[in-house]
Amino acid sequence: MTTSTGSPEARAPQVSKTMAEAERLRSDGRYEEAERACRHALELAPANVGALNFISLLLARRGGLDEAETLMRKALSGAPSEAVLHNNLGNILYKRAALGDAQSSYRRAIELKEGYPEAHHNLGIVLRVRGNLDEALAAQKRAVDLRPGYGEALTEIGVVELARGNTDDALSAFGSALKANPDHFDALYYMGTALTSLSRHQEAAHLLKRAVALRPESHEAHYALGNVLNYLNEEAQAFAEYRRTIELKPDFAPAHYDFSSLAWTMGRRDLSLSSYAYARGRIGDRPDLLLAEAEARIRLNQARDAEALLRRALELSPERADIANALGRALTTLGRHTESIPLLELAIARDPNFARHRLDLAIAFLHEKRSGDAIELLKAAEERGPLDQLGLGLLSLAYRETGDRRFAELFDKNFIGVFDVSPPDGFADVASFNAALADDLSLLHTRRTEPFDQTLRGGTQTMGHLFFRDSQQIARFRERVGAVIGQYIRALPDDAIHPFLRRKSDEFSYFGAWSCRLRSSGFHTNHVHPQGWISSAYYVAVPDVAADETGRQGWLKFGESNLELSDRDRPELFVQPKVGRLVLFPSYFWHGTVPFTSSEERLTIAFDVVPGKHAFSRPFVSVRNY
Repeated sequence: MTTSTGSPEARAPQVSKTMAEAERLRSDGRYEEAERACRHALELAPANVGALNFISLLLARRGGLDEAETLMRKALSGAPSEAVLHNNLGNILYKRAALGDAQSSYRRAIELKEGYPEAHHNLGIVLRVRGNLDEALAAQKRAVDLRPGYGEALTEIGVVELARGNTDDALSAFGSALKANPDHFDALYYMGTALTSLSRHQEAAHLLKRAVALRPESHEAHYALGNVLNYLNEEAQAFAEYRRTIELKPDFAPAHYDFSSLAWTMGRRDLSLSSYAYARGRIGDRPDLLLAEAEARIRLNQARDAEALLRRALELSPERADIANALGRALTTLGRHTESIPLLELAIARDPNFARHRLDLAIAFLHEKRSGDAIELLKAAEERGPLDQLGLGLLSLAYRETGDRRFAELFDKNFIGVFDVSPPDGFADVASFNAALADDLSLLHTRRTEPFDQTLRGGTQTMGHLFFRDSQQIARFRERVGAVIGQYIRALPDDAIHPFLRRKSDEFSYFGAWSCRLRSSGFHTNHVHPQGWISSAYYVAVPDVAADETGRQGWLKFGESNLELSDRDRPELFVQPKVGRLVLFPSYFWHGTVPFTSSEERLTIAFDVVPGKHAFSRPFVSVRNY
């Protein structure tokens, strides 16, 4: 180690020269050499505030946060009134997730120098992360007042406005950031993801392609571009973007899911789930990725493979309730209920407020003929998640298995509404309107097979929210059925206690909407819609075999679950499909379809309705914290 000699005054020129060299190296991207030069400067002048600040920033950049904080605090001890040092300490503390301390550092920087736009901007970020959206917005607006055209602050204003539900204001802020700097990556990224959520896919794709070009190493940008290309049915390009995302960040679970799902619907089952093995080869076993792959394999009836993955995940993270739950569900699927029950009980013990653990244990109890125990669990789950429709669906099964009269109250067949919808103006009859509607839907059914995470078997399903698509006939359909839904809701009895009727409201929103196309031998497995209130089936095209009331091919059936519990677990009611017919029912009603054999297709639209007015088009973007 070099020792310092001479007085501080004598060493000052050498320190200045060394720091200038460190800055040159940093500007050239030679960070390790810059750090060595800076350390040499500190050997010459251990209390030099500039050198302490400089090396702290270099250390924080490479993740050496402990030493970075120590040295930054040492710099502050020599210059406690220097606002920039308090701001820089705040940045280090923010990276350490010490949000309260970071907030205090930013506020101290502003006290010392009120006209400090970067400190206001940084304060706004930490306030937004801590949930103080109004204060966060005020901080970012102050930063823009101090520095008009401050792109980072304008972008953060957009992010905060998204969180506040003000989509138009968010887009305006992003637009202002791009006006100030057309190549501002964050503004391009956030505006692109926001437009994707609004189904303005062509605009979103344009912006996200620019973002990827500016920062090709950003896995988030590639992933966002993959999503919008997926919605645009540009499958090959979307697939390439998901693949690139995984190459850049092998542990990014959402990209693995979408890569596998898209590969499946493209008919490339050989590639579906292959990315998980690639990631393990790159980064080894990670609990989150093992869990994600296992969940996909459970959906694909590969529970034995899922079991092996989950046992490894639980070995790595024995405290994880979600992994214990998934392993319990895999064993339930394999019929090994005596093994699954202790794992599901363990999940409840570790995460008692998560209602889904109790639902999964209730399923195991139903398989074990312990319906009374299932009822107790489901009642406890309802207290924690009163709107979860799967819980109500399971409760109806438990009541039926025990012969409880409450089954008839919960599964009231009068709640099933069947409506033959008249065509919109301009169409001579139901057939002509639905033929036009089928033409528009056919443009959206571009995949080769069904998604692996849906109930569809032997067909295809559209991407995204159908009602946000740019289609005149879909818009006419939405308007037409909206009136029927209102009629259905108004006819429901008033009941403040019944779990379905107590949600009755004069206003409603579409939580989701999609179209399904079934080929010969296709069907829907029995299921419920956990996040809905009212669910539906509308028939755009129906095969001729559905007219046979004896065979009931392609018919909608209610009351039979996918659990195969007993001879009681069978359909309670069938509804015949007809072109132009709309069926509305509670989302917790178990329903599925009877397979059919025909050269003709069965084309439907389905949607879920929830009470009240909700902006489900509001963007939910992945927020990047700087």
